[in-house]
Amino acid sequence: MRNKLDSATKRLEREILEGRFRPGDRLPSERALSLRYGVSRSILREGIRHLASLGLVRTEAQSGTYVTDYRKEASLEFLLYLLDNNEPLDPEIFRAVNELREILEPGCAVRAAVRSTPERVRALRESLAALRSAEGSPEDLAARDYEFHALMVEQTDNLALRLLFHACRSVYLFYVRQFYKDPANAAPTFDQLERFIDRVEAKDETGAAAALSLALMYGRDRVYRSLDWPFPDKGRAVETVPDGGSP
Repeated sequence: MRNKLDSATKRLEREILEGRFRPGDRLPSERALSLRYGVSRSILREGIRHLASLGLVRTEAQSGTYVTDYRKEASLEFLLYLLDNNEPLDPEIFRAVNELREILEPGCAVRAAVRSTPERVRALRESLAALRSAEGSPEDLAARDYEFHALMVEQTDNLALRLLFHACRSVYLFYVRQFYKDPANAAPTFDQLERFIDRVEAKDETGAAAALSLALMYGRDRVYRSLDWPFPDKGRAVETVPDGGSP
């Protein structure tokens, strides 16, 4: 039953996301949909309840089930669902998550600099050392990279920021693995993170945010290049960190 439920739910979700059922459309009857997906009406009903909880549809008594505009009405839970269930090579999700990171993490860098202590700086340096020691294995590098950025977010002392960051974990790890498949990418990003830590230690809020922003842009651009995707913002490609001082 679980497999049938998952299959029917996924097929209906895909038809909505691909525009076969558009926002405002009334879905076919339960009987028609159950025949369409080869499941019982009770299984179909459970699948519709799940999609309603994500913000993809809404059911109106005595009227029917309608497709919503998920871009306007869906919740963070739907983003988490997309991150865990979408096709892995999805430029739209990658762009959206990276834009979220480019907004979120520099702000976290500012707060990390403000709340900097010798103990916290030491922890960042130890995390970066662990990242450097993992060089050569994309999987290990991705895991260590995630741990470093998670530690930086943790140092904001803000639970909401930490939870929001961890919500992106699955897609983060996928694309960071892609980034580290090119061994030439590792050294520049290590240097960028070293500069970031230096700025945190100096309690330089602006410098910390700028250093981390550069690291994020560099990573994003290298992944786009490796996957042969068009750059979302022309003229923003970043090759390396400028020599000397913070960016």
